[in-house]
Amino acid sequence: FLLSIICSLLVCFSCSSLFEVVSPDIAFENKEYSTAAELYAVEYEKEEDDLLKAVIAEKIGDCYVASNKTIQAKNWYEKAIPFSINPELSFKYGLMLKRNEAYEQAIKVFKEYSIGNPIERAKAKQQINSCRLALDWVKENSNIKLENLQQINSDASDYAPFWYENKGLIFTSARSDAKGENLYGWTGEKHSDIYYAEKQANNRFALPTSFSDIINTEFNEGTITFNPDFTTAYFTKCGSTELIDNYCKIFVTNKDESNNWSEPERVYLFDSDSINVGQPFLSPDAQYLYYSADAPDSFGDKDLYISKKTIEGWSPARNLGPEINTSQYEGFPFIHTDGKLYFSSDGHLGMGGLDIFSAELINDTWKNIENLKHPINSSADDFSLILEPFVAPEELETIISKGYFSSTRKGGKGNDDIYQFNIGYPVEEEVVEVDSTELKKELEKENQKDQYFLEITVLENQYEFADNPNSKVTGQIPLKNSIVDVLGLDLESTLSERLVTNSNGQSVLKIEPKNEYKISASNSGYFKKSKIINSNIEAKEDSTIIQVSIILDKIFKQQEIVIDNIYYDLDKSDIREDAKPTLDKLVILLQENPNIKIELGAHTDSRGSPRYNQNLSQSRSESVVNYLISKKIQPERLIAKGYGETKLLNQCSDNVDCTEEEHQINRRTTFKVVSN
Repeated sequence: FLLSIICSLLVCFSCSSLFEVVSPDIAFENKEYSTAAELYAVEYEKEEDDLLKAVIAEKIGDCYVASNKTIQAKNWYEKAIPFSINPELSFKYGLMLKRNEAYEQAIKVFKEYSIGNPIERAKAKQQINSCRLALDWVKENSNIKLENLQQINSDASDYAPFWYENKGLIFTSARSDAKGENLYGWTGEKHSDIYYAEKQANNRFALPTSFSDIINTEFNEGTITFNPDFTTAYFTKCGSTELIDNYCKIFVTNKDESNNWSEPERVYLFDSDSINVGQPFLSPDAQYLYYSADAPDSFGDKDLYISKKTIEGWSPARNLGPEINTSQYEGFPFIHTDGKLYFSSDGHLGMGGLDIFSAELINDTWKNIENLKHPINSSADDFSLILEPFVAPEELETIISKGYFSSTRKGGKGNDDIYQFNIGYPVEEEVVEVDSTELKKELEKENQKDQYFLEITVLENQYEFADNPNSKVTGQIPLKNSIVDVLGLDLESTLSERLVTNSNGQSVLKIEPKNEYKISASNSGYFKKSKIINSNIEAKEDSTIIQVSIILDKIFKQQEIVIDNIYYDLDKSDIREDAKPTLDKLVILLQENPNIKIELGAHTDSRGSPRYNQNLSQSRSESVVNYLISKKIQPERLIAKGYGETKLLNQCSDNVDCTEEEHQINRRTTFKVVSN
């Protein structure tokens, strides 16, 4: 995944290679991606079969994606495509084209993928829209000037700048003189440390030096933030000497009168120790701490959270909500003195990898989410933006503000580089005179057009027994703060909107007539669900409202849910034709929720020996798993478990006289979510 994020948040094996690498597959599994790529390359050269070479080439590409080397990933995917039988490879190839600014070529690839994989049409269309926006943004005139800070950047990763004591920049780097003797297997670079570079005349910086021997260790440290008088610092540290404790955490340290930093102490923000927490930012008044984490209540990958300073310490973590957080990655928060939030995301519509966005807090809700566009954003990863406290001197009165951010874009000195930007006054556009009479006619014509609106209501099921999803559904209630994504499926449509439902579970959007739309609804702790609707209906009034309801099912983790209408012939485990429609619904659920891992359980009645029933149930559960795999569900997301007669639902145990209907209650197939 993203190199900079690896060093500051996502690390699971953070410090050094903890495993003896014996094969590229094991290296990949242990997140030693740099090592795995080298080992796979050896296998590729030895292999003579074209199909097997394609499989290995794709794996090498995957390694380079994980270590954020997108050019190498693109090149290896290109080698694999002519002989690969994996339909998803072309989509991955399209993403790498997009990440390398080949937007036109990426659009072509995504269109071809959409035609060949109609069930994935919405996924492809989202990428097509993103590429088209990127092409438009690149063409726009800009009042922003960028400069690569060559004197600070190295040939390794340099990122997460912070303006320090009005004198210079603090930043994170994996340069060659960072502490620690081992290379980090994920990236092939050193483990990251925190550095300082003092600003000099003519916008130059002194040679960077290690910030603190107390803070920097042999492990990964980075993304530091300070209180207003720079006497307290919060930073991310990933890894420890304990092999069982390799999660990223936030630490705090204080400076004494001799300017020495104290031994860092962990900041407790969650009850669990198995949550990666990092990228802290302290608000300008030092009353709020913002950070990124992969907590259970996140909306997907990593979300942004906030804690308030109290007498006892920091309040428990609170998710910033669905307006900011998506099913993808959000991180690197920065709060300006005017209260505006800047953050990075690959879940909102962007130009390639991570893009930088801004948001405003209005009535306790984050609104006006805006992409900062080109040239701040690019096809690469752009992240960790900060604004420098700045008052323009008279000779620079055309500059409004200035700041810094990190990027992996082309033309840099290393992997992640730090860039400075100056924001000037908007470029004056040429004024074109328009015939007011003609303009008035056009406006009148537009107002006469029929208006189409989509009214979406998101609901959740209510059960007779609230904690039992197998009990009777008694009705539905509105589900507020649900994320609703609306995507126009026509290849020429540009509509792609993200909404959040109100207290009535509703959101409304103006749409185009004669088009197909995919509507996806999601909420933390619920299964995501989608519907496709068509607006090709005859308008009966000036405004046509198309009403759509989506009912979301709550995720009951580690709790068995009976799958109705799954039957088997006597003494057999084959999937019958009448069971396939039900299993196909489960396929759709798993496709919509790609992070879900489930156990498929099979149960028998008590007739027959316990051993026979155990074997039969195991065979039946494996049949269900194999069916799902045949529908392209990844095997690692599925667990087959036969329970035999060990979990009867009624009194019908051995030697108890029961009707066939009573025995049927015990013959069931179930699934339960084991992780999400």
